[in-house]
Amino acid sequence: MQKHLRSIVLVSCAAALFACPVSYACSRATWLGKDGTAITGRSMDWPYDFNTHFYVIPRGEKNEGLPGGHSWESKYGTVVLAGAMNPGGPINGAFDGMNEKGLGANMLYLAETDFGPAPAGDKPKVSWAGWLQYILSNYATVAEAVEAMKDNPIYFVPCNFGPGGAAHPSVHLSLTDPSGDSAIMEYLDGKVVIHHGKKHQVMTNSPTYDKQLTLNDYWSRMDNTKVLPGSHQSEDRFVRASYYLKFMGDEIVDPRRQVAGVFSVMRNVSVPWGAADPDHPNIAPTYWRSVLDHSRKNYYFESALSPYVVMVDLNKVDFSPGSGVRSAALEGEEGFKLQGVINDAFKPAQPIAYLAPDGKKS
Repeated sequence: MQKHLRSIVLVSCAAALFACPVSYACSRATWLGKDGTAITGRSMDWPYDFNTHFYVIPRGEKNEGLPGGHSWESKYGTVVLAGAMNPGGPINGAFDGMNEKGLGANMLYLAETDFGPAPAGDKPKVSWAGWLQYILSNYATVAEAVEAMKDNPIYFVPCNFGPGGAAHPSVHLSLTDPSGDSAIMEYLDGKVVIHHGKKHQVMTNSPTYDKQLTLNDYWSRMDNTKVLPGSHQSEDRFVRASYYLKFMGDEIVDPRRQVAGVFSVMRNVSVPWGAADPDHPNIAPTYWRSVLDHSRKNYYFESALSPYVVMVDLNKVDFSPGSGVRSAALEGEEGFKLQGVINDAFKPAQPIAYLAPDGKKS
C-alpha cells in the first residue's frame, strides 16, 4: 500500500513539473531552537541570472501592486530580495524577505498553482510578483497574516514571465515569525489553502503541500541513517531537509553555529552547477541561498558565484517614513565583492514596479 501511494505521488509530481517550461524549484526549511530561536533558510534554483538585489522599503512607502491596481502604504519596513523576472529586464519581482518585526517570507515554485479567473467586481488586484511584499509590509506575525488572508481579500494577478512569456506564475508562499510560527499559503482552484502551525518547517515544490506531508510521513518511518532519497526532485529534497533539521536537534545556543547549521541544510538540498539535463529541463542550478534569523533580525545571503556570505542587520536599518527606498546589487562584479555586514552598501533606488500583464507598464 505504501509503495503504491509513493508511486502515485511521484507520477503526479513529475507530470506537474513538466507542464511548465520554466520553473524555479527551490527549498525552504525552518530550524527551531530550545532557546526560542527561529531561523529559516531557503535555496533559489533558477534557469537564468535575474540580477538579484536587496531592497529596503521603509514604513509609509507607497507600494503599487499593479499599474491601475491596488496601492497601499507600508505599515512595516521591509528588506526583500528582488530580481528581474525576464532575462535582462527591470527588477520586477520579490521572492524572499523579512520585515522589521522579524516576520519572514519565502516564495517557491508550485506547478499546481491556480489563482483563478479575474474577479468581476472591484476586488483589489496585486501582481503575484508583489504578493510577498504585500504580506510583509502589512502584517507583524504569521497569525495576523493568516487571519487577514483566509478570506481571499486580494486577487493576485497571474502575469506570465520569462523568455517569450512562456512561464506561468506557479508559486506558493511560506511565512515564519520570531515565535517559530509558520504557515504555507497555496492558491488552488482560485482559493487560498493555508497550512498553519509550528510543525510546518519544510517546504519545497510539487506536489501540493498536503501530499508532500503524506510522502514525508512515509519516509519518516524508515531508518534515514541508512535509507534517504538523494535526487534533486522536489519530494526528495523535502525529505532530506526534514531529516537534517531533526539531525541538528534543538540544543545549539551559539548563534554562529545555529546559522551555520541552517546553511548546511540548505546546501545539502541545493542543485550544483553543471551541464543541462535534457531529460529534466525543469531542474535548474542553485543561484543563491538566504538565511533569515527571525529572532535576531539578521538577514544572510550567499551567492553560488561568490566566496562570501553577506548580512543585513535589520536592527540598524532606518525604516522611518521618508527615508526612501534603497537597494544593493548582489550579483555582478560589484555585488560579488561585498563581504560581511553590508548595511552601508545600500543606495537610493526607485520603487519596484511589479510584473504586470502584457501591454501594461512593468
